[in-house]
Amino acid sequence: MTTPPDLQTTTSADGTTLGYLRQGTGPALVVTHGSVATSEQWLPALAHLSESFTCLVHDRRGRGRSGDGPTYDLDTEVADIAAMIELAGPGAHLLGHSYGALCALAYAERRGLDGGHLVAFEPPLAVDGPVAGENLATYRSLIADGHFDEAFAWALVHFVRVPEEAVPHLRATPLWSACAPLTPTWTRELEQTDALGSDLAHYASIEAPTGVIAGTATTPFLLTSAHELTATIPGAQLLELEDLDHFAHLVDPPRFADAVRRLIDPAP
Repeated sequence: MTTPPDLQTTTSADGTTLGYLRQGTGPALVVTHGSVATSEQWLPALAHLSESFTCLVHDRRGRGRSGDGPTYDLDTEVADIAAMIELAGPGAHLLGHSYGALCALAYAERRGLDGGHLVAFEPPLAVDGPVAGENLATYRSLIADGHFDEAFAWALVHFVRVPEEAVPHLRATPLWSACAPLTPTWTRELEQTDALGSDLAHYASIEAPTGVIAGTATTPFLLTSAHELTATIPGAQLLELEDLDHFAHLVDPPRFADAVRRLIDPAP
């Protein structure tokens, strides 16, 4: 029987409170969620990951049980991950999803992992031009006017690049009601994403054993991102999940958890 997660808090370097879920036993795995999400979105996957790992998934600042600070950039996210890694201890593994994968990559590049593995799940890299680009202006305007539902729909089509005809289906899922209220926090993350540029060469300095996960049914630029990142990081391994997409951790948690296990501790 799976033990429910504990709700705990810690403090980042700038004094910001970080709320996090802790669940499981075994080697530590820090999970960094994506945009328009909280740690709660990871509960289905944690039920399976916690069978193999002590999982710590924090609410990234500005949402959930975590506070926020007066300024924001990718270095802030790196400092927050550092606080979680310190809690997890030496040898902790790091898993990031979507924008959270960009944060995890930045941590591995700038601070390194002390014996742990890095797993990047569909990071949105600018492999075919800016992820947001000129479309960010419309998004900002919708947020400023309080049209969060419209902003989320706009972002899915223009940033995540899901087909427009898929939006009504997504709007009818529980995912929509959980994500749409968080759309204001996405603006600054999109700015940071585009600021990274299209040159991936700097990721070649990552020394941690790295695994990359992508679903074969995801949007083309995310699948391309996964392939190009794998080719850039020395020794990186790509694991594709057949017929799954950017929300594989929600759609098929057992298969997603198995992929993480295989990348961190592959069978001989």
